Amino acid sequence: MLLEKINNYEIFRPKCDSTKEVLHSIATFDADIAPALPYLNAELGGWDYDQQNQVLLLKLSAGKWVTLQRHEIAIRGAGDMEESRALLEWIKGQINEVYERRDIITPRYTGQAGLKVMDILKLTPMTNCKACGYATCMAYAAALREGEISLNDCPPLWEEKYREKREKLHAYLESFGWRALDAE
Repeated sequence: MLLEKINNYEIFRPKCDSTKEVLHSIATFDADIAPALPYLNAELGGWDYDQQNQVLLLKLSAGKWVTLQRHEIAIRGAGDMEESRALLEWIKGQINEVYERRDIITPRYTGQAGLKVMDILKLTPMTNCKACGYATCMAYAAALREGEISLNDCPPLWEEKYREKREKLHAYLESFGWRALDAE
């Protein structure tokens, strides 16, 4: 087990706007989790990973963000104290579980933040048909980049004439560890 205990746990409202209905958390731990970060990045779909500074940013659902550093964790966007504590326990469990399986996981040293909306757009049908629920293919590409939707949400992309674009788009997204691929 890499991480046994979380220390110096603090939950607070954002200092810049205390009227916000979300909480932030910061905690420290004695163990250095840097060796686990590339594996966590691969398994949890890190949004951004800075290998040099050993910082991993995870984008969770509903506007929650987790930042992991060697000896610290920060969580942004919890709805209440209970959720904040649950997220801390969840990430602690993930760190340990993923680290224990590291010998069967291919580490990833890039993050989804490198995805470019324009590169995604070029690989869509560019019909602006609105079948995906967005007004334009550009809006669809932006939502796809954020992991808010999947490739399945673009019906024309599944037509045979767009097969090559779909395969290239899938490969491009996959190369960045894009997590909405799991929805396919």
